[in-house]
Amino acid sequence: MTTPTLGLNAESIPRSGIRDVFDRAEKVPGAISLCVGEPRHTASPAVARAACDSIRRGLTTYTDILGIPDFRHAAANYTSRVKGLEYDPDHEIQAMEGATMGIFLALKAVIDPGDEVIIPSPFFPSYQAAVLMCGGVPRTVALSPRNGMHLNAEDIDRAVGPRTKAVIINSPGNPTGAVTSAEELADVADVCIRHGLWAISDEVYHRFVFLPGVDSAPSIASARGMKNRTIIIDSLSKTFAMTGWRMGYLLAPAHVIEQTSKMAELVHSSVNSMAQYGGIAALNGPDEDVDRMRREYLDGRRIVVDGLAGCRSLRLIPSEGAFYAFVDVRPTGMSSEEFSRELLARYGVAVVPGEAFGAEGSGFVRLSYAGDPESLREGVRRLADFADERTQSIPTEGFDPRAMDATA
Repeated sequence: MTTPTLGLNAESIPRSGIRDVFDRAEKVPGAISLCVGEPRHTASPAVARAACDSIRRGLTTYTDILGIPDFRHAAANYTSRVKGLEYDPDHEIQAMEGATMGIFLALKAVIDPGDEVIIPSPFFPSYQAAVLMCGGVPRTVALSPRNGMHLNAEDIDRAVGPRTKAVIINSPGNPTGAVTSAEELADVADVCIRHGLWAISDEVYHRFVFLPGVDSAPSIASARGMKNRTIIIDSLSKTFAMTGWRMGYLLAPAHVIEQTSKMAELVHSSVNSMAQYGGIAALNGPDEDVDRMRREYLDGRRIVVDGLAGCRSLRLIPSEGAFYAFVDVRPTGMSSEEFSRELLARYGVAVVPGEAFGAEGSGFVRLSYAGDPESLREGVRRLADFADERTQSIPTEGFDPRAMDATA
């Protein structure tokens, strides 16, 4: 008797290293988790009321695969107001069941098996997985701490090959918190235009920027010649504290949306109608909740910076956005996986090892400062105490501590 086998493609998809940490933390009573990438708040009362009202009104049927027209118009108006970009709600916007589905469908629409996709690394794990599920080849380009983990056009240009089809952009970045400037994005845009590449831009953290005078992170779609070469993935999860609603959208040229909508209809028929009505209220609503969360994240960032400022054993890459800190643990003499495991086992604090975000994350750990401030303060204190206990001399040849200045 022959036993059926699993597909090689499925077996090639790596398990999320973030999920591994969650699983370990659940087994440690009273552990402080600094690894959850979501706001500590929930959606505003106005958003909840809009969703509940849609249920009472019986608006619970299938919707247009592109999304409810009012949702698409709300997304268009929001994008115009916040990002200064204009999209046709009838042809260039599609509602999505969260950003990760958007990433997958965007890639599926533009790459063929064997095509390469450049992924600046460290990166959000879903990027690599989505490329592999589409039969593509991930090609990572290392982000440099000396450049603040910003995208570097020259490095991307050197990675382009005859099968390169797209570049994934993520700014503000997860796990690094880096915000790539409009000028740097313009240089990346030149590379995309010269080589005929798509830019797939994950902008789910765009409202959480800590640079003076910047209300929203710049988008590569704003660069000259890039709007028709860019697929923007956006989400309501972070901006409006709606992670469990699974509500996002794509912004892309009409011929791309034609393909993503065709595939989406075959995969999930339509997006949750109640979540869309809640999304309309979020996108059309005032900015008070977003501004409050930004202030809270800035306070959380300060807790991390102050808590690690006197630590002899860690170096902090200055976080410019999102709600993550990426910490260099190499001076402890431990790998980031060892550091993460021992910190949880001995001090009851969960952080994500950098390897979960690609090989280029080795030697670092990610922590989130979106949670409760008192738990964050205590977790950072334990983190610093553990690191100092394990301190060794900095072993990395050419390591430049000025590039990791924790006072930034």
